[in-house]
Amino acid sequence: MELVIDSNCLISALIKSGKSRELICSSKFIFYSPEHILYETLNHEEEIINKSGITKEDFVILITILTSRIKIISESEFNKFKEKAKDLVTHQEDEPFMALALQKDIPLWSDDKELKHQSTVKVYSTSELIKVE
Repeated sequence: MELVIDSNCLISALIKSGKSRELICSSKFIFYSPEHILYETLNHEEEIINKSGITKEDFVILITILTSRIKIISESEFNKFKEKAKDLVTHQEDEPFMALALQKDIPLWSDDKELKHQSTVKVYSTSELIKVE
């Protein structure tokens, strides 16, 4: 199954070894994400290290492993879907993820409940995705 993965799911997988990490590592899924996921995740690096209790070196190793499972897509590839995405999200930082899901015509994996208020793109929460697996 192909999915666009949101930053919150990657950050969750970095903070603790659990279902999010298992899903990212599962061969049953192919993940895509805009470049924005890297900036947003690295912006929370200190918080992730503090919450997870890992070292900076372990953080670098872990983010490298997890992002190797995600195909990072340049914004230029889904730019024409950004206006439509803007109408579907309540937070500006969700636009690139929604635009990529629209461009690829695939679901989005996010635990942001507000993204479920639209019906254009299917949004799976972590608990829903576990059941799909």
